[in-house]
Amino acid sequence: MSAQKRDYGDFLVLMALACFTLWYLWDAYSVSASPQNLLLILPLSLVVLVIIVLELGLRVKHRTLFRPSDEDEPLYKTLPVVGLFAAYVLSLETLGFDIATVAFIALFLVLKGERNVWLLAGFSAAFGLGSVYFFSQMLPYPMTLTLLPS
Repeated sequence: MSAQKRDYGDFLVLMALACFTLWYLWDAYSVSASPQNLLLILPLSLVVLVIIVLELGLRVKHRTLFRPSDEDEPLYKTLPVVGLFAAYVLSLETLGFDIATVAFIALFLVLKGERNVWLLAGFSAAFGLGSVYFFSQMLPYPMTLTLLPS
């Protein structure tokens, strides 16, 4: 797939996600505007919309929103990410969600070219443990955790 087609596809996916998020928020609000109904939906919707705006802003800044290039991304750069994701999914029960998620984020960043050890460790630990803690508190079923309290 050419970079130009991928850019258009990325843009369409972001717009579809934004439209779905706005529709879901509007639908939830129209059912009930009570805090109990919007307690999770409103903040999560705002986070998703902010991430979409930031992504589009970065692409405009770096002139990669709709680039006229016809370069193909080589398969040898894609397959390791697919393999890493498969290893992540298979290791969730064994290593625990917390360790597997932190390791997945760190290894993914290494595959994408990040070499700053402090940034890798800090971002992986903060985002990985934060998201796992959030989901462990919000989901109604137990998760296999190694470091974080269950």
